[in-house]
Amino acid sequence: MFKLVLPAVNGLATGIIAATAGIIVIIFPTIINYLIGILMILSGIGWIAGGALFTGIVSILFGIIVLIFPKIINYLVAVYLLLLGIWFLVAGSTIIGIVTLIFGVIVFIFPKILNYIFGVYLLVAGIIAIGHHYNWF
Repeated sequence: MFKLVLPAVNGLATGIIAATAGIIVIIFPTIINYLIGILMILSGIGWIAGGALFTGIVSILFGIIVLIFPKIINYLVAVYLLLLGIWFLVAGSTIIGIVTLIFGVIVFIFPKILNYIFGVYLLVAGIIAIGHHYNWF
């Protein structure tokens, strides 16, 4: 029997939270970028409190940059996908390389698409978790 399972999201409460977060991200796609910036700043504070001064300062600076320029995260992912696609092509994985390059170009041209994809993922994962709780599938 086919079973839909997403290990990161499971249970009724987590499903409701994930579905709600997905809807919020779909409605306000840039919110995820701001949350990443805030988390980088908070983790930087944690690094500094833990004694890692340089790492903490770098994390705080990157968090501030992300808060000022929220799309920078999406462009960094696009550059990563482009470099990864080139690496796959060089390594001999032609089809995976081409697909990765195509996704990199799409994200580079339409950076907010990542946010929408993540919102849809959260929504679907939440629905699946809720469905598992009620034995819908």
